[in-house]
Amino acid sequence: MSATPGRTRPLVIVDQRLAHRRRTGIARVITGTREAMRADPPADMDVQWVSGPRGLPRRNTITGLGNLILDMLWLGILLPRTARKRGASLIHVPMNWGPLRGRTPTTVMIQDLAFERMPEAYPRGFRTWASAVGRRTARRARLLVATTEAGTHDIEEIYGVPRRRIRVVHLGAAPDEQAVRPAREPFILAVGEFEPRKRVLDLMAGHARYFTAAPSSPPACRLVIAGAGGSDEARARARCGPGCDLLGFVSDEDLHDLYRRATLFVSLSAYEGFGLPIVEAMAHGCPVLVADNSSQAEVAGSGAFLIEDASPEGLAARLTELLADRGELVGGGEAARVRAAELTWARTAHATADVWREALGLPR
Repeated sequence: MSATPGRTRPLVIVDQRLAHRRRTGIARVITGTREAMRADPPADMDVQWVSGPRGLPRRNTITGLGNLILDMLWLGILLPRTARKRGASLIHVPMNWGPLRGRTPTTVMIQDLAFERMPEAYPRGFRTWASAVGRRTARRARLLVATTEAGTHDIEEIYGVPRRRIRVVHLGAAPDEQAVRPAREPFILAVGEFEPRKRVLDLMAGHARYFTAAPSSPPACRLVIAGAGGSDEARARARCGPGCDLLGFVSDEDLHDLYRRATLFVSLSAYEGFGLPIVEAMAHGCPVLVADNSSQAEVAGSGAFLIEDASPEGLAARLTELLADRGELVGGGEAARVRAAELTWARTAHATADVWREALGLPR
């Protein structure tokens, strides 16, 4: 597709609205890709990042409904109108749901289909809306972007989109540039919201079994959980006992420090579209233990330890095995750092721009 009249290069409009609503994975995807693309902008197209109306503070069902209405207004009217007024050749949406009308073609990144794979973990109203809009978005988009091969399989199987219309773009993490790194300390780190699919309650129960039975040498590792929000948060706080610390939301600086000091990072999640905290931990040389499901083993690659039995009993046994000799974990940390070096925001930005080129009919 050629540039719009009055422009020498095609214009791509990128929806960055969700970067301003929540400090979660999608915000990191948007900001990481945006900053990498600004540092090394495409030479054959113009890119503008647009935000639209800010979301309401996430407090209860009413604010959730309000944000849903704002999303529908943004995607249905304001974003297509913005693209039309600016003479855009393409709209890119980095979060599952794109404009359902308008003349401007779209590319859409499907972050995950957790609400389709685990419907019991989501409110019925949200599931109905997300599934209906997601399927229509997938049919309308010129190209879809999955963040992993596992995600590609989900899009094919659930939405019936042929593989030829899907491109894989891995997400990234910023490398740890601190020259002097602190010594690893005896704690296990987990990061994320307290949603049912994250299995934080199972993680806490499995760690409690390990911690209670752990020998005195080497010192037992405490469990440190960074994150806030989610339907399981109150129950997690009620169950937090000896050997467990719930930090709530932490700043990026403090999170980087936790990654540098933790003996082991654990993701027991039942489903991940990508799993950014896994890559962030590996970028800091932290050994990672991930549940062998969805995309997690694919993302972590050979730089991870896997767990097949994610029950509390299975986790306790795996932790006891891994933490018996901390020296063996050193190699896991180095392998993790090597794997993370393959997953950078610069690569994400370059691959995303290639998807836009293909959608616009430009040479790659």
